[in-house]
Amino acid sequence: MYYKQKDFGVKYADIGVDNFRDLGGIQLTNGKVIRDHMIFRSGELHNLGERDKAEVDKLGIDYVFDLRSFDEVEYKPDYVPQGAVYYNIPAVRTRGKMVVKPDSVVKMIPTWLPSAVSRGALRIKLKQLYRKFPFDNPAYRKIFEAMDEGKKFLFHCTAGKDRTGVASMLILLALGADLDTVKQDYMLSNFYRVESNEKFVKQFAEYKHYKKYRKILPMTGNVEMKYFDACYNKIIRKYGDVKTFLLKQYNVDEERINKWLQTYAF
Repeated sequence: MYYKQKDFGVKYADIGVDNFRDLGGIQLTNGKVIRDHMIFRSGELHNLGERDKAEVDKLGIDYVFDLRSFDEVEYKPDYVPQGAVYYNIPAVRTRGKMVVKPDSVVKMIPTWLPSAVSRGALRIKLKQLYRKFPFDNPAYRKIFEAMDEGKKFLFHCTAGKDRTGVASMLILLALGADLDTVKQDYMLSNFYRVESNEKFVKQFAEYKHYKKYRKILPMTGNVEMKYFDACYNKIIRKYGDVKTFLLKQYNVDEERINKWLQTYAF
């Protein structure tokens, strides 16, 4: 297992984008290692300073996959790195608006949790959402198509932890990372987002229902292994193994995987 914590504050330290990292250095069960500077994941690319823009431009990213809703993108549009092609393909199907800003979140909580505002109720809701992420997801399918081209790419959502976390999970499993390593990559969002989560919760302090909601607000900025397990276990229950899942859902076969490994691993 490759402990990616050592990258924090060192690799991409000059890029002020929330939860920004790559999958480089992760060891695979086939003996290969994922190449640095090829597959990037992050939070939203909004409100970047000139220095941040310059640093991101240097990475030579070919594709940016924005997994946010159209409403989220309208609220906080991305900076698109120089030379990159931008795709906004929502990874979640929503009936109403989905914007992660205080007013919207405060209004959304009673809709999400009509019976009780509790940590347990929120966990149940998030696990339900995670069980939907991996199946017939057009955003993830587009990412796999970019890998067929051997392109350098970045994928992200708002915080770079849920929709992005599942995308990273599927990529790593396809390339041959062991389950513990995939879990570690997923949980690293909590490590990278400590400061961001504190700021996120503080912005709600002025709202009249803050005392009622403050026990669950920190949860919305973190990930939990329960969510990962809900997603992964649904895959296994439905298909028996990851290989069959990837083939049936995304037509990812050995030929495609071997081609990806030639580009993204050594």
